[in-house]
Amino acid sequence: MVMMYILSGVIGYVIGCISFGYLTGKIFKGKDIRDVGSGNAGTANAIRNYGWAIGLITFAGDVAKGALAAGIGFWLCGEIGVYIGGVAAVLGHIWPVFLKFRGGKGVATSFGVFLVMMPLHALIVFAICVVIIAITRTMSVGSLIGTALMVAVSLIFYWPFIGNHIASVMLLILVYYSHRHNIKRLAEGKENQL
Repeated sequence: MVMMYILSGVIGYVIGCISFGYLTGKIFKGKDIRDVGSGNAGTANAIRNYGWAIGLITFAGDVAKGALAAGIGFWLCGEIGVYIGGVAAVLGHIWPVFLKFRGGKGVATSFGVFLVMMPLHALIVFAICVVIIAITRTMSVGSLIGTALMVAVSLIFYWPFIGNHIASVMLLILVYYSHRHNIKRLAEGKENQL
């Protein structure tokens, strides 16, 4: 079973390394998205520099790979595989080996993992985040609040599932770490808006 856990992690990481921000930028604009805007290979940078259509394709792809990695993990070794594969996918998204470890911030991929872990609650929190982003016009605010809300959801509605809490907190740590510069800009009132 240990080998299956390792396999879940490896597959999840490799899937996470597939950067849809990078691919859409190259395919539709002939550019490396990491060379424009914030230099981040994620949804917000894609929207700001390439428009909503490419941004939404990037978002959908990154969500799908998180869900796929978690789903494969479940197929390989059940509930624990979901957590291992899902967290590994977010690690791959943030630090993709194929792109010299310069990826995105892990929000959309984390959402894909949460859709497998806590589907109904993930959709509700996503709707809340969309409203927050629409009001503030700041993607990072919605992303940070949404990830924190998913940890709260896990603790409140999935109390017996310790693995669920651990995975949720790990995703929170990864997302907040990748947003450390955004958090500093938010504190200074200098954060980029959509």
